[in-house]
Amino acid sequence: MQVEDRKASERKFAEFAEFLREFVTELNRLGADGWVVLVEGARDVRAMRDVGYTGGIVSIAAAKGSESRLVNSKTVVIMTDLDREGGRLAARYAKALTHRGLAVSLHQRRRLLAASRGVFRHIENLKRFSYLVADVEI
Repeated sequence: MQVEDRKASERKFAEFAEFLREFVTELNRLGADGWVVLVEGARDVRAMRDVGYTGGIVSIAAAKGSESRLVNSKTVVIMTDLDREGGRLAARYAKALTHRGLAVSLHQRRRLLAASRGVFRHIENLKRFSYLVADVEI
């Protein structure tokens, strides 16, 4: 029974690794097209960089000084934490940014939430998986 559990766990991990490579590659393409990722704080920014994201990124904590990067973006990808509070923040910022006339995407956050299957809830914890995406397309 333990061997089957280990194999299932290894399969899920491999699936998540593949998802994360594709996910970061997609975010990099969007970033190259003028999309900006909005995260909660500086540790989230570092985690996104650690997994290979190279596009524009703004933290909510620093958004006051970086509003022009949001205003000049094609679309703002909201990537708040995957917990309940992160969901509330995502909804609040989606509404506020849309009200200001900015295009907003929550699609990527939803995909990451589904793929994480509860393995992690905070964007800053993506750094634990940085070694999995060493070959990501930039």
